[in-house]
Amino acid sequence: MSERQSLLDRGRTVAALPERIDHLREAAALAKGRLDPDVVAYAEHVISKATERLTFGTHFSVVAMLGATGSGKSSMTNAVVGSDIATTGARRPTTNSTLACVWGDEDATALLDWLEIRNRHRVDSDDPLLNGLIVLDVPDHDSVKVEHRLEMERVAEHADLLLFITDPEKYADAALHHYLRLLSRHGAVTAVVLNKADTLTNDQLQACRTDLARLLLNDGVGNATVLTASATAGLGIKELRSMLADVVNDKQLALARLDADATVAASDLAAEVGPPTKKKLPKHVAEELATELVNASSLKEVSEAAAKGYRRDAAAAMGWPVTRWVRKLRPHPLRRLHLGSGSSGPISTPALNPANAARVNAAIRNAAEHATGEIPEPWPTLVRTAALANLGQLHTGVDSTIAKAVRDRSKTDPKWWTPVKALQGLLFVAMLVGLAWLLVLAVAGFFALGDIPVPMVGPVPVPTGLALGGALLGWLLAIVAGRLARVGGDRRSRRVHKDASQAMVTIARTYVLDPIEMELSSRHQLTDALKKAGARWPEGLV
Repeated sequence: MSERQSLLDRGRTVAALPERIDHLREAAALAKGRLDPDVVAYAEHVISKATERLTFGTHFSVVAMLGATGSGKSSMTNAVVGSDIATTGARRPTTNSTLACVWGDEDATALLDWLEIRNRHRVDSDDPLLNGLIVLDVPDHDSVKVEHRLEMERVAEHADLLLFITDPEKYADAALHHYLRLLSRHGAVTAVVLNKADTLTNDQLQACRTDLARLLLNDGVGNATVLTASATAGLGIKELRSMLADVVNDKQLALARLDADATVAASDLAAEVGPPTKKKLPKHVAEELATELVNASSLKEVSEAAAKGYRRDAAAAMGWPVTRWVRKLRPHPLRRLHLGSGSSGPISTPALNPANAARVNAAIRNAAEHATGEIPEPWPTLVRTAALANLGQLHTGVDSTIAKAVRDRSKTDPKWWTPVKALQGLLFVAMLVGLAWLLVLAVAGFFALGDIPVPMVGPVPVPTGLALGGALLGWLLAIVAGRLARVGGDRRSRRVHKDASQAMVTIARTYVLDPIEMELSSRHQLTDALKKAGARWPEGLV
């Protein structure tokens, strides 16, 4: 396969470039604020440049003639053009500004305006195969004038093909290879012409070309096209023009350059983000974090208060009426925590002490470490930051969960309280009736009103039985109900603890694990977009 055919074939691999640019845009958006700003900025620059360049279509192919002072760059331009349009030799030892030579009748004004090139020449050529070619004679890359080097770098950034002109004396110059190393990932759109080939014998030319190939390989552009020519003797000019004709007619050169830029930008982002992975949180992490939240929270204190509140409410409903009012004088355990009947809002408990706060933070960091594993920075830091971002909401959520568990379990009294309460009331009424009856009998006896008949139940007078029986049975019923209330209170405490503990998994997931997984998802989306954008990960990372 010929060298020009190799360059041509590389240009045919970029049919899906617009889609790749879209994926690169997605990746840059995801990387912004997460990865190195300079790397993200370069990707955004490539996207912007590609978007603008594609508006001009692919019918123009922009070739930049680059080279050192005296390498014959302008002479090579003249040779390709076929006339002395570019000033050379003693009349202009260095190129001061970029000159554009345009083939064909199609208007290239808009493209050249975008390239900011004012000096323009329409080539009068009878070779239709070159229609659409734009050759730029660029200032020397080794010029002592900074503005010349800046102009060369600017044009090289926007050209479709970078055609370096060198000669047997300068092919190893440090300045040349500095720029070639910078373009190490642009070999597909880089070509080198070894000029002044007529000054060497065949053996010398072969040795020089072999050494140049070695240097290009060291620079990372071993796949760059290499031609030999002589602008003054006309050697190799036909082959050079033929190569340019091929790439112009293929209409892929602009796409090939943008494809190379997109690959570089995507690969730089890939090196920053690290290897693709579908890392997910192990299931046990949520349970472990929920357990730590429970242990550090006020759930134990609140569940105990729920048990005490249950017993107090039970005593108030089913206790012996004579002493029931005494319990009502004591503060309700749940009201003290702002969890009484009809209450809403947060629990009134002390804030986490430093030890418990540190315990929760450590549990969250541990979850973040489980999530990232071997994923390189900056993702461990990003995931940890996401996990700790909602600490205030997390603590509020923990308290709200505990409060909900208590309030849900305290909405209604147990059904068995109602018949016991009714029976207690009946016994109390019986006691009052008996006492009233006995009082009437005592008053009648005191005033000698005569004997009042008293019904008997066996040896026991009914008034006495009502008074003593009502009091004794009411007292015994209160004791039994109290024992049952203690069991019920313990059960309520356990249920409150269980309900809150189970709900704590949701709290842990909502405020800690979901943000972690969202960050992991963003990373997965980023690596997926980079794959589709053509990123190449450094060896050893994938």
